[in-house]
Amino acid sequence: MIRSPLGLRLDASRPIKDQIRAAAAAGARGVVVDAAGDLAPDRLSETGRREVRHALRSVEQELVALSLPTRRPFDTTDQLEDRLARADRAFALAYDLGTRLVLARVGGLPPEADAGRRATFTTAVRELGIRAEHRGVRFAVETGSEPGGVLGPYLAALEIPSLGASIDPSSLLRQGIDPVAATRELGAWVAHAYANDASRSSPIASSHPRGSGYPPGALDWEEYLGALEEINYRGYLTVWPDPDGDAPAQFQAVADRLRKF
Repeated sequence: MIRSPLGLRLDASRPIKDQIRAAAAAGARGVVVDAAGDLAPDRLSETGRREVRHALRSVEQELVALSLPTRRPFDTTDQLEDRLARADRAFALAYDLGTRLVLARVGGLPPEADAGRRATFTTAVRELGIRAEHRGVRFAVETGSEPGGVLGPYLAALEIPSLGASIDPSSLLRQGIDPVAATRELGAWVAHAYANDASRSSPIASSHPRGSGYPPGALDWEEYLGALEEINYRGYLTVWPDPDGDAPAQFQAVADRLRKF
């Protein structure tokens, strides 16, 4: 059932090159890094970019995706052009570093009753997709704010193929949304997927979306992997470790779990 290679999301607050080597030693095939700190587009020089590419090649690691940190949703015009420009620089950096995928949280989809916020949000997401396409990358919205049955039709209506979704089971479970259903509902829009549950996260929805047989925050791994297989997903499964824990050990724990399938 498992055909996807495993990746590891790195911690932006720690030295990236050391983490790349540790990820390779743990068995990861690729890494996700944040466009922040020393890897911020405005701080990473041409020499620095070459060094990152070399660090990845030296241990046969692939850059799965670049993650764009966002502090607030894209449903307000306040400094919107500056935030779009920052995203555009991240798109260019992603292409330069060798990945064709950028991940980001854009905020929840405003309700249709809030026409102003929804229009601003739609304009921003459309512009993000257009700019990503211009830079030769795909922009994937991190899930967690709404079910796949809402996000999927919304993306389809925009008709921008460079847009996609990144399945984050932990965030979905914290909101009481079933990651298995979200995966099936998003289908071909899934450009990336994490391999995490929310069992160590807080707060967590008090009831599980799949019923009383599951403890809060627990992922139905077999059904989740089956859903990814059903939609023919062949991209990476990325482990997003708890920042307070041992990342290689957490990666190995997930890898051991997945071997059972």
